[in-house]
Amino acid sequence: MNSTEDLAVELEIGGMHCAGCASRLEGTLRAVPGVVSATVNFATGTARIQTRGGASSVDALLAAVSNAGFQAAISSHAAAASSLAAQRAELQHAYLRWLLAAAGFLPLAALSMSAHAGLWRGLSHVQGAWILEALVSGAVVFAAGAGIIRSAVASIGRRSADMDTLVGFGAGLAWAGSIFEYLAGWVGHHGSYFEAAAGIVTFALLGRWLEARARSSAGAAIQSLAELQPGTAHVERDGKRGEIPVSAVVPGMVVLVAPGERIPVDGELLEGQSGIDESWVTGESVPVTRKAGDAVVGGTINGDGALRVRVTAAGRTAFLEQVVAIVREAQATKPPIQRAADAVSKHFSVGVLVAALVTVFAWSFFGPQEQAWRNAFWHGLSVLVVACPCALGLATPVAVLVGSGAAAKRGILFRSGEALELLSRARVAIFDKTGTLTAGRLEIVEWWERECFQGRVLGWVAAAEQHSVHPVARAVVVSATAAGVELSKAVHAVEAIPGRGLRAQVDGHALLIGHLDLLRESGVLFPESEQAPDSERIWVAVDGEFAAWFRVADRLRPEAPETIRLLQKMKIRPVLLTGDHAAVATRIAAEAGIDEVRSGVRPDGKRDAVLELQKSGDLVVMVGDGINDAPALAQADVGVAMGGGTAVARQTADITLMRDDLTSLVDAILLSRRTLSVIRQNLAFAFGYNLLAIPLAAGVTESLGWSPGPVVASAAMALSSVSVVLNALRLRGPNGRRVR
Repeated sequence: MNSTEDLAVELEIGGMHCAGCASRLEGTLRAVPGVVSATVNFATGTARIQTRGGASSVDALLAAVSNAGFQAAISSHAAAASSLAAQRAELQHAYLRWLLAAAGFLPLAALSMSAHAGLWRGLSHVQGAWILEALVSGAVVFAAGAGIIRSAVASIGRRSADMDTLVGFGAGLAWAGSIFEYLAGWVGHHGSYFEAAAGIVTFALLGRWLEARARSSAGAAIQSLAELQPGTAHVERDGKRGEIPVSAVVPGMVVLVAPGERIPVDGELLEGQSGIDESWVTGESVPVTRKAGDAVVGGTINGDGALRVRVTAAGRTAFLEQVVAIVREAQATKPPIQRAADAVSKHFSVGVLVAALVTVFAWSFFGPQEQAWRNAFWHGLSVLVVACPCALGLATPVAVLVGSGAAAKRGILFRSGEALELLSRARVAIFDKTGTLTAGRLEIVEWWERECFQGRVLGWVAAAEQHSVHPVARAVVVSATAAGVELSKAVHAVEAIPGRGLRAQVDGHALLIGHLDLLRESGVLFPESEQAPDSERIWVAVDGEFAAWFRVADRLRPEAPETIRLLQKMKIRPVLLTGDHAAVATRIAAEAGIDEVRSGVRPDGKRDAVLELQKSGDLVVMVGDGINDAPALAQADVGVAMGGGTAVARQTADITLMRDDLTSLVDAILLSRRTLSVIRQNLAFAFGYNLLAIPLAAGVTESLGWSPGPVVASAAMALSSVSVVLNALRLRGPNGRRVR
């Protein structure tokens, strides 16, 4: 590999406990020589790094992650599955750690509240009983909260601070301070902080467990997609049948699929016919009949037929794998709105430490001198644990995680968090015509035949055209077959006239099919009423006599007018951009409800047209399906590819509509707007929480006779992160097309 070649690396990260960990690891990775950019996502447990260099630079990245106190593995399908398993294991461990902490904290809290309520005198009056308190509290802090304490201590060596720093030092100082008070004989009737130390850790672990549950739930989209593929496949090799892992299947193999089984990989149907449930691909719940020669997609469900399938794509080239990869990529990238939040949260923990020290100083020198040390310690400790950057760091990535996952379930694939954000600000939507606004299939839309031929001309024309590969010929054959017309087999002397038409002998009749000029040059006479020029008509002569004319066209998608209407209601201006001539473009635009039309645009001019519209300052979305749309899709602020389009279009676009349905574009825009709304709510909540919590913890309400204290502060800190995650999970609900 060339030393200057860019290399994209994705790592599965273990050991992150908060968004502060992700921010710190980002800085560590960016400091590795040769790294161009690094993005670490706490919500997905992944890191995406762009680096210049060969395989040795990957080793350097793994070493950097390890030195920072985390675990890393190269991302792969197996690693992703392992990551999901690790996530479930971490969820179980988090629950057990919280239960252990709660088992120690609750008795301490009950005894403390009883003493404060005057129900009994408390353990402080029992000789040596404080040792029992210290042991129980210490078990909570240093056993259940061992991971937090280790991370807090390690942060000193790294000269950095995160959530574990605040919680670990807060709990440790509360426990150590209580020991000191007892040894110094200062406890008196005020009690100790053993309960507070245990409470800080208990609520932190509760928050971590609830957060892990929420993240596990948010990641269910990828998990459900990954589970569409069965673990094994029945293959046929050398006349023998056997079962092998799907990971061992390669293109060219023959796979056997029994009735009711999931098709394990992409392939071509060799034998058998069955109704196949392709709902995860197309969104259609009605099974689609597939027969020999048809393509089938991995993860779809076979109906009641036994199938033999030749594998055409497996592993990373399979459609299901590509969908999973796109969703993972979208969830791992950051939208622009997160940059400001990252810049703040990066230095937030250090700021909290400074605020805690200032609080201690202020209460020590300017507060009431009676119990000054205790008051200073109490309020400084409250500040230390109440303000946590976790809610701030989770605000955006969890919303992107849930939003992109919800979109994937609706058949909408976002390639990045940036596309998710940009789409919400769309003001111009440019549509290609063929295959985007229209179905992309020519068919007969009008047929006229002279009565004297008794309806036989369509069958003759279709019989002749079935020997041609011209799109018009295919349209005639498809339309005739759909109408139940029987095609004659007595077809001879078929001759294509390039650019003009076709000659053939059918059932003993001489047919001439083509433009009006071609038939006139051949001496065909027309009635006066049928001599008006019409560029869209195709004419037919039988035995030198005018017999019929027909018109073929690419019909407008049935959902197109409603899609355009909804976009206009959303203040998005639709534009038709096509290489077709003005008459056809104007007709299609009128049927769809589009006022602005740009026709006759060459493929290389579509990009320029997009660029021109961007100069107005509006954010431009380009919707297309063909190879000729790729430059425009790349130039647009957001490129959207139709699911039934070319691979080039899908690879170039930022968003793919898997269901090949234009109404999915409306769903995508609504979902992106909801996601951005949730992100703003989360950021406002996180910032607002800290702006309110820190002054309260510092004691500004002391004159009113109330101050939150470390235990309440710890509970509030945990609930702030959980609230942000739960707010993001609302995106999993119905999209709700509210535009009418």
